Amino acid sequence: MTSLRWTVLAGVITVSALRAAEPRAESRLWMDLPPSPLATALLTNSPFGINTALDPAQPDLDKHLEAMQELGVKWGRQDFVWRQIERSPGQYDWTAHDRLVDRALERGIQLLGCLAYAPSFHNPATPAGADAYARFAEAAARRYAGRVDYWQIWNEPNGGFWKGSPEDYARLLTAAGRAIHLINRDARVVALNMAFCDVLWAGRVLKQVPASAYDIVAFHPYRPPSAPEEPFDWWMLDQYVKVWHAGELPTNYAQVTMTFLEQTAELTRLLERLGAPKPLWVTEICWNSHLHPYGVSELRQADLLVRLYVLALASRQIEKVFWWTLRDQGVRQYDQADMVGLARFDLSPKYAYAAYGWMTRLLEGKRWVRNDAFGPKVFIVVFNDPEKKQDTLVAWATQPVAYLRIQTPESGLACYDVFGTRRLVEHDPVRTGTFSVPIGESPIYLVGAQGLRATVRELPGW
Repeated sequence: MTSLRWTVLAGVITVSALRAAEPRAESRLWMDLPPSPLATALLTNSPFGINTALDPAQPDLDKHLEAMQELGVKWGRQDFVWRQIERSPGQYDWTAHDRLVDRALERGIQLLGCLAYAPSFHNPATPAGADAYARFAEAAARRYAGRVDYWQIWNEPNGGFWKGSPEDYARLLTAAGRAIHLINRDARVVALNMAFCDVLWAGRVLKQVPASAYDIVAFHPYRPPSAPEEPFDWWMLDQYVKVWHAGELPTNYAQVTMTFLEQTAELTRLLERLGAPKPLWVTEICWNSHLHPYGVSELRQADLLVRLYVLALASRQIEKVFWWTLRDQGVRQYDQADMVGLARFDLSPKYAYAAYGWMTRLLEGKRWVRNDAFGPKVFIVVFNDPEKKQDTLVAWATQPVAYLRIQTPESGLACYDVFGTRRLVEHDPVRTGTFSVPIGESPIYLVGAQGLRATVRELPGW
C-alpha cells in the first residue's frame, strides 16, 4: 500500500444570490501518512472501531471498507437487519451479509453484529417474538462462528428503536444471549447498547437478566456540544431530562453535572451493585459538525474525537470506542443527523478523518502505562511500545494555554499535532535538557525513548 495523501475541503460557502463569478472560500489540508503496518491484521484487542452504516448489497462496498482500512479501523459495528434477512417466517437469506463479512475480514476489520429491527410478522416485545429473535440470533451465531463472534442485542432499546418495556427487553436479552452462547462458546454478547449512560433504565433491565446471558455492556454517551472532560452535559439536560423524563427528573439530575468518565463510573457502580461487573464498550459517539446550537466546528470535532478515545483508554473503564459514523448521512449542513461522519457524504475526508488516521498509527498496539496528569485542566497520558522501547505521550488542556515540562532524550523528541505534522526537538543539555512544551485544547503527541515523564505547569511564566 502506498502512503496516503488526503485533501480535506474544510468549507465551501455559497449563497444563491451571489454572482457565479464571485470566489468561494475554500481551505485545504494536505497530508502524507505512512501506510499502516497492521493494515490487514485482525486485532481483537484493538480499541479502534467505527459504525459502518453499510447496506451489505451496496455496489461501492469495497470503497467504504478501503477507507476504513486506511483509517486504521479494526472493528466495524454493522447492522444485521432482521427484516432483511428473515423475509418469511423461519427462512433466512444471508447472501449479502456473507459478502460483507468476507470483504471486511480481508481488510483486517472485525464486525460487531447488531441484530435488530423486526419483520412485520414478529413482535420482539412479546414472548413469542423474543423466541423468534433468539432463533434468528442462534442462526447468525452458527453461520458466522469464527468470523463474527460478537453480537449486539438490539440498538438503543431504551429509546425509539424499541416499542416494549424494560422487562420485555430483559426477556429478549436473556433468550438471545443464551441461544448465542449455546451455539458458539467463543461468542460474546453485547447488552443494552443504550442511548445516554442511562443507569435508571439499565438497572431495571439487568436486575432481571442472568449475568451469564451477556458478556459486555455498551452505551452511547453523546453529549454535544459539551467536551468529554466538561462537568456539564447539555445533551443530557435538554434531551434525557427535559424530553425523555419530562416532569420525572429534576433539572439538577446528578448526571447533568458529570464528565463523560464520571457518568461511566455510575454505570460501573451499578454493575458492581448487581454483582455483575462487565467490560464496557462505547458503541456510538460523535460530535456533530452541523450549524446548530448542538454542533461543533470540523476542527473541534477532530480534537474532541482524539480526546474521547484517549480518555477512554486512560480511564481503564472502557475497552473499545466506535465512532458514529464513517461518513455523513446526508449533505444538509444544518441537520444534526446528517453531519456525523469522519468524512462527507461523498467520502471526501474531514479534519476528523485525518485525526483518526493519525491516532491509530501512533497508538495501535501500544500499551497504556500511566497518566502523568489526569485533569481537571491538563491531561497527559503515556503509552509504551515495548518492541521499539519507545514512549508516546498524548497531552492536551481544557484551556487555551498550559505547559508541560519534559526531559528530552538524547535521541531527541518528536512532537506531532492531531494531523501528524512533525516537529523534532534535538537534545541540547542547555536549551532542551528540560524542555517546556505549550499545549492547548488540540491534543499533541510526544514520542521519544522509553522513560519519558512530564510534569504540568498550568500557567505561563518562569
